[in-house]
Amino acid sequence: MALTDEQVREDANELLNAGLNYAKTMLRRYGQFGPFGYIMDNDGDVRLEPVSQQDMPADPAMLLELLHRQIVERARRGSLQAASTATNVALNKPSDEGYADAVMVELEHKSGYAVKAFVPYRITGGQFWGFFPRVVRFGALKLQEGSAQLFAQ
Repeated sequence: MALTDEQVREDANELLNAGLNYAKTMLRRYGQFGPFGYIMDNDGDVRLEPVSQQDMPADPAMLLELLHRQIVERARRGSLQAASTATNVALNKPSDEGYADAVMVELEHKSGYAVKAFVPYRITGGQFWGFFPRVVRFGALKLQEGSAQLFAQ
């Protein structure tokens, strides 16, 4: 069965929403997050991709590389239809809302669709040892074309 553009976009949106929800949870709880990934299997189930290594590296770039390798291996075996990775980035210039940080989600579908989504954010609160909880506000989503890395043969 051939996938329609609409189905591919729906798959990508599902991964994007899962990633943004997880990022928001981590930002609220810890004020930061390390790279993470979400995968969509061939049945359309979306889940967090754990790093299968005993000692996770402290370096975010190394952790992202491990995630990429794991996802590429799963994609080669044909068990995935889509995947994403998310990282915490600083923007070159503040967003329209004046936010300097963003969640960058790189989404890729086995159909060849690849996009980078940038969602600026600001954290407020979290003072007095957590007495005032952190509040995470997301800004407007910006998309740019991505390049196939996870499903590239």
